[in-house]
Amino acid sequence: MNYIELDEVDSTNNYVKRNLDRLPNYSVVKCNYQTAGRGRNGHIWKSKRGQDLLMSILVKDFKNPHDLHKMTQIAACSVIGLLDRYGIEAKIKWPNDVFVDDLKICGILVEAIYKDGLEGVVIGIGLNVNSISGEYTSMKMKLGQEYLIKPIMITILTYFKIYHNLYQQGCYDQILDYANNISYLKNKQVVFQDYGIVTFTKLNEDGTVDFIDSNYQQHNVLVNEISLHRE
Repeated sequence: MNYIELDEVDSTNNYVKRNLDRLPNYSVVKCNYQTAGRGRNGHIWKSKRGQDLLMSILVKDFKNPHDLHKMTQIAACSVIGLLDRYGIEAKIKWPNDVFVDDLKICGILVEAIYKDGLEGVVIGIGLNVNSISGEYTSMKMKLGQEYLIKPIMITILTYFKIYHNLYQQGCYDQILDYANNISYLKNKQVVFQDYGIVTFTKLNEDGTVDFIDSNYQQHNVLVNEISLHRE
């Protein structure tokens, strides 16, 4: 993988998109501080300088825009693989977060890149490593010590290559099974849109999530449409 480390940038995803033409496939961009970090739906991603992992992965040979949700699950499983190695039990909170003990520890932002056509996908990962806050959790808050950022990044990239290879080989079903097994929302009762209290049951390969309402009626919705509050 081609590796670029920056001290400061607006966001690593933006940097990748601006420099797409000169970046080779599987480029990785990491920075110490983002002046305009962002998450899904324009939410702001804040992190103190040098405290957390802020990186983006460029995949230029990504050619199926209907598979964006799969890239999110691949990234989430990669982060969870890293956390598991440190003894931290984490879960995927659909559509694009990783949670530990009901608190967010990681956010993922996957964006398709279009010019004349689909040019690839950029996968942004923000993992709370050494920061401390009452609004989220971090590796330091869980384990009581500080960690070097780069070895954590390398481990995540190792998992990412494994899962992405499975995806390219047509074995996404293996990743999906794992993602469902480590889902934060699966079998939990939550309030969702106009359906009231529902229970999410399964993420499907097409990017929809099955759920059951309080009248035991079955429904499904695109995973990216999930935005809710825990009951």
